[in-house]
Amino acid sequence: MRKYEVLRTVVILQAVCMVVLTVVVIIKVWPGNDRQLDNQAPTNVGSEEEPIDPGKVEPSPGGDQSIQENGRRVIARVGKETITAADLQGELEKQYGEATLRSLMVRRAIDLESAAFDLSISADEQSRELAKMVEGYESESRYYEVMQEQLGMSREQVLDELNYRLLMEKIVIRSINITDEEVDRYIADHPEEFEARTQLHLQWIMTETSKEANSVLGLLTDGADFAELARTYSIDSFTADGGGDLGLIDADDPFYNSEMLETASRLQVAEMAGPIKVDGGFAVIRLIERQMTTTMTGRRLHDAVRKQLALEQADSLSEMEDKLLAKYDAVKIE
Repeated sequence: MRKYEVLRTVVILQAVCMVVLTVVVIIKVWPGNDRQLDNQAPTNVGSEEEPIDPGKVEPSPGGDQSIQENGRRVIARVGKETITAADLQGELEKQYGEATLRSLMVRRAIDLESAAFDLSISADEQSRELAKMVEGYESESRYYEVMQEQLGMSREQVLDELNYRLLMEKIVIRSINITDEEVDRYIADHPEEFEARTQLHLQWIMTETSKEANSVLGLLTDGADFAELARTYSIDSFTADGGGDLGLIDADDPFYNSEMLETASRLQVAEMAGPIKVDGGFAVIRLIERQMTTTMTGRRLHDAVRKQLALEQADSLSEMEDKLLAKYDAVKIE
């Protein structure tokens, strides 16, 4: 089953809301309460009779130096125009406030519904789902690194988002009954979804001509570093800066050149091959590692298929969110 690809996207989309919320909170509380600054000047700026100097630097409550303008903390300047923390907070709330508030309200509703029906996520359930999300990455630690680099999410935040999604799925399918016969029939009709897969971790250097590729291969044979040559000679702008790293690829991935994948499948780890004719030029490849994904069997397989079939019959997650918010009288208070 390739459902993990969809689930990974869901986690990333949910994470964006939480990242935005974090930014709003930081702007709101650091280094002082800007909402309070909007309504009154800090006592260390001056008395009511003393006008505020827009360029005057005053110590903030936290001890650092900040520029105050009309009682607001200035965080940027463009020419003679200034941007305050309150300006930034207002813009963030205008663009993302509704989505972030909804996300928080849905979480509260999920907590209430889970408590009402004694729903929870076991360590084994979390581990199995995490394994699906990590597929396609070099390791679990690399997956967390990517989440931190691209979304600013810590390991704890990733797991927190995962748990809420799994709880929501349990809520969605709680009243849907899938029989053993339906599960067995699906497994029998879709055997290809449950086969073990081979994944290849590849690097490549792409050149315009076969002659150039052969020259690169000669340098590699003489001991040159593959990543350095990729950064120097590869015409693939998407991977050159990363040393030509293509990441983990299914051995039968239809989006990659079939000859290249067939050649890579015959390589030993650290072995190189080329030139190989690919779209846009010629490639020299190197196999970094080979991984085999394990296939599910027995009760674990049946549980996974049962859940998949139930989710296909259930309301969408957004529809269930609306139902939960209505059930627990969720309202926005102005």
